[in-house]
Amino acid sequence: MERPKLLFVNLRRIEREGLESLLAARRLGYDVVLLGRSLPAFAAPLVSDFCQVDTYDTAKALASARELAGRYDFVGVPSFTEIDVQLVAAIAAELGLPGMTAEAALRARNKYRMKQGLQGCGDVLPGYRRVRTLSELRDAVREIGFPAVVKPTGASGSKGIFELREEGDLEAAIGQLEKITRPQFDAVFRQFGAEFIVEEYLEGDEFSVEGLVAGGEVHVVMVTDKVTSVPYHLELQHTMPSTLPADALAEAKATTVRIVTALGFDNCAFHLEAKWGRRGMKFIEVAARPAGDYIASHLIPLSCGVDYFANVVRVAVGAPLDLEPDRDLHVALRFVLAERPGRFEGLDGIETVCADPGYPYVFFEHPAGTEVTLPPESFGLQRVAAVCARHVDRVGLDALLSTVDGAVSARVTVAESTPA
Repeated sequence: MERPKLLFVNLRRIEREGLESLLAARRLGYDVVLLGRSLPAFAAPLVSDFCQVDTYDTAKALASARELAGRYDFVGVPSFTEIDVQLVAAIAAELGLPGMTAEAALRARNKYRMKQGLQGCGDVLPGYRRVRTLSELRDAVREIGFPAVVKPTGASGSKGIFELREEGDLEAAIGQLEKITRPQFDAVFRQFGAEFIVEEYLEGDEFSVEGLVAGGEVHVVMVTDKVTSVPYHLELQHTMPSTLPADALAEAKATTVRIVTALGFDNCAFHLEAKWGRRGMKFIEVAARPAGDYIASHLIPLSCGVDYFANVVRVAVGAPLDLEPDRDLHVALRFVLAERPGRFEGLDGIETVCADPGYPYVFFEHPAGTEVTLPPESFGLQRVAAVCARHVDRVGLDALLSTVDGAVSARVTVAESTPA
């Protein structure tokens, strides 16, 4: 008997996450047809057909999706990737499948449009302005005040976040952002380019909320504590479940439902980022796709047993969700950073964690031999590996994370300068 078909649009950048999305589809009894820019070697045995197209070209990608729909009776088009949120919404509408509206998808992708769509939730919004030039940035900071943060409206993965703490920071930030927000630097900037949002700097503990929206109903699955780097806000650690106080957690979950509903999100996963401080919860941004950094693919299943990626598929086909937890573990992911630019040769001390069952996964972000650079030259190379830890309580988990910090380090060699 022929298995029902899903249409995937590209795969997640991290291969282990892309693999888990394909395996989730197979667990639920679906075959996958992939529409995308390339077919990774690991994915080839797991897809029944592949159509290569430049998915940054919406018209061409839609035409290819129509052609595939003429050959296959697709039952869903799940959204797993940030850059393809709008394209997936357009394909779902074209094929009459569950998906987001075009307006909601635009709000999900553009941080300024997102904030505009939340005027009814003004109590949780930071002060913000849209800017494109140094002059506009100066005007915006005069209104918002220092400290502030400026970032591209269409970026993802902590690309191009700059803190502004004094007047001298403005020109340097705009200079760096103008270099970064070109398609040659990262294709994510092909859509909104050099458009930036300035926001007041938020104090407090950072966290994220992972969930799903199906048929208009918002489901919060997990709240995750976060640690980010200074000053570029690269994500360094994710820990779940959150240790926010019970009243703060209740408010965070209720506010998340309010935000996601106000933005018109539906038939999608979401990953919301915020801070909790003396003024309560303040919203940063929300994406209409699963969290990255192995949060959705590995950490949630380890922590509570919920098969998050399988539920992303269920949302796409309009099937009932399965969100019943079957365990209650404390889980974390800690990234290992390259401390200097050079050639990444491997990890020192990794045998310490590989021998301990408290560390179920070690992920290499880049293979040995990769030339790594640090922000602001690159925002995707400094994190060279990630170690996942789990324990029955938070004290034990913190001890495992402390061991990672003390034992595991990136080995980076710097090329000797050529003699004159």
